Amino acid sequence: MQMMKKYVFLISQIYLISLAISQDNKVFQSFENEYNLGYSFEEGGLINGKSSQSTYSLQSLNVEVERLFNNNIWLDASINTVTNYNQVNLGNLNGGNGSGIAFGQYPFLLGFRVKVGYGFNLLKDKLQLLPYGFLGRDSNWSTSTILSNGGENLTRQNFYDGGVGVRLSYIVIKPLLLYLDESYIYNWDNSGAIKSIQTDNSFYGKSFAATNYNFTSTIGVVYNVFRNFQLGTNFYWTNYQPQSNIAGIVYTPSNTYGSMLRIGLTY
Repeated sequence: MQMMKKYVFLISQIYLISLAISQDNKVFQSFENEYNLGYSFEEGGLINGKSSQSTYSLQSLNVEVERLFNNNIWLDASINTVTNYNQVNLGNLNGGNGSGIAFGQYPFLLGFRVKVGYGFNLLKDKLQLLPYGFLGRDSNWSTSTILSNGGENLTRQNFYDGGVGVRLSYIVIKPLLLYLDESYIYNWDNSGAIKSIQTDNSFYGKSFAATNYNFTSTIGVVYNVFRNFQLGTNFYWTNYQPQSNIAGIVYTPSNTYGSMLRIGLTY
């Protein structure tokens, strides 16, 4: 009987704690239980193995669903696709300019990502720290990759993505939230036929690997205009680092800058 009382007491305490957590989450859930459409504008740099530099610009569409549960577990899933891409003329590294491939040197044209994290309420209804990890998959549809792999099926030209990040969110007033997000992403190239190494001497003179990692810094604002309707914008900067030497004339992304406008609904 005594054991039963202890068990009931323990269950009741767990229940009360869960209620407290739920109440603590309520304000942040009003921002983070949402789904949205976003549109990005980005400009960036390209660099080759001889340190020559070039530029590109793009626009992309993003679909995202986000959820903060009562137990502070956070989930986020997104799909992103480039809708418009422009690149300075790089000869046969430009699609439609003798390459026969309608792509440029920016490879991340289509991808999805799933994030899992946990929200720590540092100041009740004011400040949240949210560390997270994520997995995903991105296209590797650069002209050099596709040519090096003999025009292989595009579904096989991809990166597997993994990484970690942390987000700090601050509620200025009840309908307005500011956040700072820092993330590290490792993009493992899965397009090469042998050990992820791409080789085509006829085009590039030597083997090269597309595997890379990057750091992204994002600052954003989210505003709940009225019940269930949300607007947001962010600004971001990404630094890419290749994981191996690349062929002298092959360009890869270096530094990118962009912003996203988004419209969504809370639930």
